[in-house]
Amino acid sequence: MNRQVIQQVMRARREALGPEEAGLPSRPATGRRGPRVKGLSQTDVDFLMRKAFGTYQKVESGALRPTPTYLLELARALRFTDSEYIYVHLEYFGSEPSVPLCPAGETDVPPSWQQVLDGQREMAYITDFRYNLRLYNQPFAQMFLRGEPPENTLAWMLLDREARDITLMDWENAWLPTVVPALRASLAAHPEDSALLGIRTELMEEPLLRRQYQESGCTKIHPDGDRRPLRHAIRGEGQVTMMLSQFLGSSGARYMTLLFEPDRPDI
Repeated sequence: MNRQVIQQVMRARREALGPEEAGLPSRPATGRRGPRVKGLSQTDVDFLMRKAFGTYQKVESGALRPTPTYLLELARALRFTDSEYIYVHLEYFGSEPSVPLCPAGETDVPPSWQQVLDGQREMAYITDFRYNLRLYNQPFAQMFLRGEPPENTLAWMLLDREARDITLMDWENAWLPTVVPALRASLAAHPEDSALLGIRTELMEEPLLRRQYQESGCTKIHPDGDRRPLRHAIRGEGQVTMMLSQFLGSSGARYMTLLFEPDRPDI
């Protein structure tokens, strides 16, 4: 564990946040001896987080290893970026956090990623943790009969008749057993999210989907490298290989590239 880098991240965030920004009283401009404290003091952090005085000093110095819950609360209090939070969590616990940094679970995808997508000749798109489509390129739009992708890719794969009867070939065997666990996993991380709960409500109204949801777990939720049958609106039937990446700077954002191989070579 790189304690020095962790200490630098914590100190930089603490010193960049003024008491007023954190909802604490302003520090008097005069009447103090010694150098003026930048941003929040270590005691300010304890007060802000309602912890015993001295707790944060031990964490920042490396004398005390925080729990995942404490680290999440600290990252929110000191306004870590997503990448800082993920990095520190990886250093402490060897894994990415399962709970997003932003309490509202919002996902920030920089608009400059559209240029990256437009430069990709393969089908590619970006979704947030709710599977709402945030950005996509034209090759991906051409996959759909209407030439326009859905607002939510997860809801489309589970509930849309075009997806189930036309586009996602062998939907019940090749697609459903992996798509349903993806919903379960998202709800496990965001159990109160209204959009995900809405998808589950619609899903539970169909016996087949309800049975699949009740019997499935979360063991198969990462489609990276999976190869499945797909009917492209223009290129016809074929196989699609899914290549998945996740953003370090945006909690829950996913970058998906679809490599399509038609059964009959393009003429």
